[in-house]
Parts: sequence; structure tokens; C-alpha cells
Amino acid sequence: MKRALAAVGLLLVLVLTACTGLPTTGYVNPGRGPQGDDAQDFAFVPDGPQEGATPTEIVEGFLRAGSGPADDWATAKLFLAPGTPWDPRARVTIDRLADRRATPVPDGSAVSVQLSTVAGVDADGAYSPAVTGATETLSFALARVDDQWRITSAPDGVVLYEEVFPTVYQTASVAYFDPTWSFIVPDVRWFPRPLVASRVTTALVDGAPSAWLADAVRNAFPDELSLVGRSVTLSSGGVAQVQLPRAALSLDRTTLDRMQTQLARSLATAGISDVQMTVDGTPVAASELPVRITRIDPSPAVLTADGRFGVLSGEELETIPSLSDAVQSLAPTHIELEADRSLAAVLTERGAVASALADGGTFLLDDRPGLLPPSIDSEGEIWSVPRNAPSQVRAFSAEGVPRDVGNAWPDASEVVSFQISRDGTRIAAIVTVAGVREVWLAGIIREGAAVNLGPPHVLSFAETGAFDLAWLDDTTVGVLTTVDGATSLDELGVGGRGTVGSVPENARAIAGGSASVRILDDDGRLYSRRGSSWTLVATDIRVLAVQQGTTS
Repeated sequence: MKRALAAVGLLLVLVLTACTGLPTTGYVNPGRGPQGDDAQDFAFVPDGPQEGATPTEIVEGFLRAGSGPADDWATAKLFLAPGTPWDPRARVTIDRLADRRATPVPDGSAVSVQLSTVAGVDADGAYSPAVTGATETLSFALARVDDQWRITSAPDGVVLYEEVFPTVYQTASVAYFDPTWSFIVPDVRWFPRPLVASRVTTALVDGAPSAWLADAVRNAFPDELSLVGRSVTLSSGGVAQVQLPRAALSLDRTTLDRMQTQLARSLATAGISDVQMTVDGTPVAASELPVRITRIDPSPAVLTADGRFGVLSGEELETIPSLSDAVQSLAPTHIELEADRSLAAVLTERGAVASALADGGTFLLDDRPGLLPPSIDSEGEIWSVPRNAPSQVRAFSAEGVPRDVGNAWPDASEVVSFQISRDGTRIAAIVTVAGVREVWLAGIIREGAAVNLGPPHVLSFAETGAFDLAWLDDTTVGVLTTVDGATSLDELGVGGRGTVGSVPENARAIAGGSASVRILDDDGRLYSRRGSSWTLVATDIRVLAVQQGTTS
């Protein structure tokens, strides 16, 4: 308990030392209604420059003032000489405070700051981790202004140490559609807390998807349509209004409904529950559309030790008509189940990839050596790849018609595990690059009959001992790793930070579940996480099946 209290105390010290000011308001609980950008729920009030401060103190104060985005970083600009250009929105560098070092030249006209970088956020809010051990040096020029040192040249962007970053910035998801306009695909970004609603709206209407995802998703907002005035304002009735130009009135109803759906889903992640598109102050007729859900069925799908396949209901195993028999006949070591339970992808004991259909039929799809457990996409195709040939990905129809997938994991020498997201637009994989295991994402690009992967986006540059991976939800990938005999679960945010947690001993397989994650151990024990603890669900389980959604 003392150790836990000490850790909490240390975190508070780190947060408060970012500035001497205090929060200006308390946290706002969800459900109090929509709020515009002026309703900031927490703000640092950093100190401005002190009389007689040295060049080093001026630069250090300027960096600390990056924690105060109010009024377009007005406090930070007090450290600059008049007329000095500086764009605080250009990027965020996230570093370790303990490693930050400022070194002045003897006459005080320049200061260099060495950083140990953890991650960065670009001008569009996209988060990228830094390579382990990465460093960066920032250079500042200074001169005396009215006998006080001021900065005359500074790198664009702000620098925040890792404990303070999530207090100054927060995540919001820009909502796009998959190519079939059936699923919502979240593109996670980080924005300054006072500006989240306007920034997420601007990113959706006037911006573009993150580069790695761009060609895999669709945006209903036409390229030629731009916001008018403040992007988000509050009506007298408390509804958040997004002002569009008159050109919006010429759009068809389907497009407007899709736009409304994207806006509502995007702004919901910024704490806004009711949104309306307007033209010249008049609401646009549009409704939010229903979309396909991606949650997992609360009942695990398993193959038991005695060779039966089905869905657990309490202590009973309920078979899936015809499909269960087909799966069992393949002697599976890994199983992935389509959302409607009409198809299963199987890795057999012989190491081949096969399909099992709801009518009881089975098809051998791939018998290349060294195949990984397959994954099913949203088109009902089964993806297969040899572990030591990452570029040789093939997608098979359920009946065995193959096609190659282009641009698969360039520069990787090995793929250890992979899985397609339940919306069908993204693929996550553990790959080996130059002898190091990393976790990559890529968009799935469909152009006519061709399927390609987009450019890789690194979620983690160092996943030593990673051996299994699963989509836990739309924005989280779970990775099982073993280092020195100890297994842990890394939960990596898609477009954000991650956490490391414990798992049951001898964990060997992971799958998403209704309670976020399920684990199967070497002894056939199946666990499900409830809050922070693991609950034993069943024993004598041979295979924990991955489910690509739910029938309900």
C-alpha cells in the first residue's frame, strides 16, 4: 500500500511541476450535455518568464509553457522576442523529463536541449511511437529584449513529458466508413483539450484520414465542402452545430445521412452527444444511420479437449448446426469464426489452412509449409501466409479460389501472428524486422478485384517475445509476450498509448471478448478478464476460437 501511495504521489508531483498554476475547473462528468470548445474541463496555467531569468531558464520555461494551450499558447509566446515565428500546432514531441538536458553557449545567445523521445504527434493529431532509445536535440537562439533574455528562434511545436501529455491532450476518433458504408472505422487522433471538438470536426470535414488508413476507408464529406466560421457552436437548446456552406443543400439525402453519422460518431468521442449540421443557421435534414456492430458475442467459441466445437453457454457446449461437425472433421489447432457463424477458417494439425461452411462442407485452401493461423475478412475471404514469407499473403474464397494480396509487410523477414479487424479495413501483425519484433498496422485497400495493404504503421517498435495478437476492440490490439519466462499482455492503442498488464500463467492464446479479452493457457484453462482480475470460465479447452463479431 505504501508503495502504491508513493507512486501516486510521484505522479502528482510530476504533473504539478509542469507549472505552478492549478486546474481552472474540475472534471466534467459525461452526460451533462454537449459542450463547445470553450468548456475546457482541465487546464494548466503555466508561468510566464521571470524577471532576470537566464537563457537556460527562459528556454526551460518556454518548454513548460507548452502545457498551456489556452489562447493559442499565449503564455508560451511571452518567452519569444516580438515578431518571432513559432507554430505550436505543428507537432508534439513527447519525452522523458528525467532525461531532458539544456546546455547554453557561454554568451547565452543559444541553448540546445537534448531529449529522450517517447513518441510524437503530428499537425493532424496522429500519434507515432519513437524507436527505442531515440533522442533529439532542439536548438534555440536568444537575444536581450529590454534587458531580458527572449527567444528569437524556436523549433515549431511543443514538448511535453510523457506524464503530462495525456492531461494536456486527449484522444478523439475521426469516424470514417468502410468501403461498403456498413461499418464505422475510428481514426484515433490527439488534440489539445480546449480544442477537441473543433479540431476533430475540422479533421473530418476539411482534413483526410491518417496516411496509413487513407485508401482503406471512405468519407461522405465531399472534398470541395469546407466548414464555415467556428466549426462547432452551441445552440440555445444545447445542441452542437456544425456550419456548412450552401453547397451542402445540393447533396442527396444518403450522403447527408452518412455525413451526419460520421459527425455524430466523431463528436461523441469528444464528449458531445447531440450534433446538428446547419446552413446559414438553418438545420440540415439528416439522420444518423445504423451501422454494423463489431462487438464480440459474450459466449466463447471453443474446441473442447474431447474434440467438440461450439459455443459455451455456462457449463454447456452448444454446437453450431452443420458447422460444428465440419470444423471438428478438420482436426483444428486454430479456428476463426465469421460473425454470422456461417464460415470458419481453420489451421489443421497437418499445418494446412481450410474452410468449414455452414452446410457442412469443407475445402482445403492452402497447404504451403509454415502457415500461420488464418483470418477472415469482411468479404468472407480467408487470409493465409507462411511465417517466413510475409509478402506471400493470399486471400481465398470459402471454396478455395485464391488471389494474391499486394504490398504485404515490406522489409519484414517474418510474420509471427496476424488478424484482420472486425470492420475489415485494417490488419494487425507481429512482424520481425532486422531481428526485432514489432507490431504493425496496415489498411486493406480494395480496388476492383485487386487487394493490397497500405503503408505500414508501427504500433510498437520493440515487442520482445511477442507471440500472439488479437483485436480487443476497434481501437485496441492485444499482444501476448513472453520474456524470461514471464508472460504479459500489452494493450496497444491504435493511434495512441499502450498499457502492460499481467495474464494467467502459461497463457498461450488470446482472443477478443465481450469483457475485452480472453486467454487460454497451456493446460486448457479458459479465462476472461473482469475489470482488472481474471475469472476462470472453463477447463479442458483445446482451442479458443477468434470471433469476427456477433450475430446479435
